[in-house]
Amino acid sequence: MLLGTFFLIALLNPVFKKYDYGAGFPMVIVFAVLLGALALSEWKKDRERDWLEQGALLAFVAAMILSFVFSDVKNLGFSELLAWVTVAAFYFMYAYRENEWYEVFLKIVGVAALLSVALGYVMYFSLPEPRMSGPFFNILYHANDWPNAFALFLLMVWPLFLMKKGRKYEVMLGFVLSGLLLTFSRGAMIAFGGQLVLLIAYFWRSINKKTMISVLVTAVVAVGLFGTANIVRSFSHEVIDVEARIAFENNEGLTSKQERVDFWKGAFTLINQKPIFGYGPSSFRQAYNPIQETFLGNSDHPHNLFLKIGAENGLIALGAFFVFLGSFVLTVGRRFKKEMSDCDRKMVVLLGIALAGALAHSMIDYNFNFIVNLMLFFGFLAIIRSKYLGEKKVKKSYVVLILSLVIGIFALYEGSVLVVDRLVDQSVLNNSLFPRNHYLNEADEAMNEGEFEEALVNIAKQKELNQHDDRAIYLGAVILCDESYAGYDLNQCIAGLWDGIAKNPKNEIGYYSDVLRALTKHATNNGIALEKYGSDIFDVIRQMKEMLLNYYQFVENNVHFTAYTHNVEAAAELTDILVPYLDKTEGLEYIDKKDKMLATAKRLRAEKKY
Repeated sequence: MLLGTFFLIALLNPVFKKYDYGAGFPMVIVFAVLLGALALSEWKKDRERDWLEQGALLAFVAAMILSFVFSDVKNLGFSELLAWVTVAAFYFMYAYRENEWYEVFLKIVGVAALLSVALGYVMYFSLPEPRMSGPFFNILYHANDWPNAFALFLLMVWPLFLMKKGRKYEVMLGFVLSGLLLTFSRGAMIAFGGQLVLLIAYFWRSINKKTMISVLVTAVVAVGLFGTANIVRSFSHEVIDVEARIAFENNEGLTSKQERVDFWKGAFTLINQKPIFGYGPSSFRQAYNPIQETFLGNSDHPHNLFLKIGAENGLIALGAFFVFLGSFVLTVGRRFKKEMSDCDRKMVVLLGIALAGALAHSMIDYNFNFIVNLMLFFGFLAIIRSKYLGEKKVKKSYVVLILSLVIGIFALYEGSVLVVDRLVDQSVLNNSLFPRNHYLNEADEAMNEGEFEEALVNIAKQKELNQHDDRAIYLGAVILCDESYAGYDLNQCIAGLWDGIAKNPKNEIGYYSDVLRALTKHATNNGIALEKYGSDIFDVIRQMKEMLLNYYQFVENNVHFTAYTHNVEAAAELTDILVPYLDKTEGLEYIDKKDKMLATAKRLRAEKKY
C-alpha cells in the first residue's frame, strides 16, 4: 500500500513529473526516503544470492556514481543519479525474495491506468493539444505535455488487464488501448505491434472462438472510442490526420525523422569522445549542442535508452546494464519451467511482454525520466525475478540496508535544502548537489541591480560546475558589453558572444541579436563602414536570414511547442535589428512574417487554459 500510494501520487499530481530538469525531483526524493525507511525492516528477509546479476547491477550503480563525480555538468545530473540508484535499490530489496504485496500493487497500477486515461479524455476534449497525454503534463508550464511518456506508461500497463477474464476486463482493456491510440505515438504503435506478436506466439495454442470474441470486443471498444473521441473533439479543436501522421506529412514531419537519426549519430560521437564515464547524467543536451545538426533540433536525451547511458554514463555503465539485463533474461529463461500455478505463469509472461514493449519503445524514444515509468519498469522486473528464486539464500542483505540508507540520507539532505530554499533562504542552494541554474539566477539578479562583480563571481561558479553551459558564457559576455561596467571591453564582449554561440549555435536566437549589435557598435566606434568591416557582420546577417525563415515556419506549426518559448520575442527583436541591413522589399517581407509570427504565438498561448 505504501508503494502503491506513492505510485498514485507520483502519477496523478499535476506538477512533479519529469525529474531530469528538476520539476519531478521532489518525487524522487520522497521515493528514496521511503525506500530508506522500508529497508530498516526489509533487509533481514531471506534473499537469493546471484553474484552475476547483483554484481552487474552494483557495477552499473558504481559507474553512474563515478560518471556524476567526473561529470562535465555537475549542476544538472544529481536528480537522475538519485532516481536510477533508488530504483536499483528498489530492485535489490524485492527481486530476490518472496513477495506478498505484488498482487495489490498490480491492482493499484490497473486502477491508475483507468484513471489516467479518463483524465486524458477530459484534457483531450477541453484543451488544444492534439495528442492525449493523460497525467503526463505540468500544469505550471505551457509546453510541458508528454504524450510519448504516457504512451510508454500505457505500453507497460495494458497487459495487466489480460490477467483477468470477463467482459468488464475486455471493456477496460479497450478503454486503455483507446488512450494508447490517442497518444498518436508512432513508436508506441510499433512497440504495441511487437507485443501483440509475442502475445500470439505464446498463447497460440489456447486461442479459440471465445478468445476471438474477447479480442473483437476489446478492438471494437478501443477503435470505437478512438473514432468517437476524434469526432467529439473536432467540434472545438484540431484533430490529427492519422494517414498524414503515419506518412510524416504533419507538423512533426519537419523534424521528427531526421532529428532522431541526428541524435543517434551525435550520441555515438559523444561516446567516442568520452567512452569511460561519459559526459555525466543529464548532460546530453548541452554536450550535443555544439555538434547539433538541425535548427532547434535538440533534446534532453538521444531518444534511445542505451545510447543515452553510453553517452552520459560511459561504456562501463552501459556494459554493466547489458550484463544485468542479460543475466536476468538467462536466469528467468533457465528456470521458466519451474513449477508454479498457471495464474502466476500467465502473470510472468504478461509482465515480460509489458517490459519488452517498454524496451522496444525506448529504442526510439526515452521516457524513463519520469519516476513512475522508471519505478514501474524495475518493479515489473523485480516481480518477475522474485518468481524464479534459487536455492542459495542469504539471511540478511547488507547491500539492501547500506544502499537504501545511504540513498535515503542523501535524499533527506537534498529535501531539506529544497524546503529551506522555498521557505527561508535561497542561498542554501550553494550547498546543494543539484543547484541546476541557481548561480545563473543569482547572476541575472545581480546584473539587474548593477552588481557586475557579484554576477561574474556567480557565473564563474556556474562555469566550474558546467563547462558546457552556453548561458554562463553568454552572460559573462553581456557584462563586458555594458558600458556602465568598469571593465567594459567591446572586443572581449564580441569574443565572448561568439564563444557562447559556438557552444550553442542553433537554439538561442538572442545570441545573434547581441553579436550583431556589438559588431555594428564596434564598426561605428572605429569609424569603419559596414561594407568594409569584413565578413563577420555579413556572415551573421546571412545566418540570421536563414534562421529567421526557419523559425517563422516553426512558430506557425508550433513545432517543439516553439510558440510558447522566449525565442519568439527574441526572433521579433532580431527581425527589427536585421531589417536595416536588407533592401526595402526584403525588409517588408521579414516584417510581415514577424507580425504573423507574433500573432500566431499570441493565439496559441491564449488557447492554453492551464
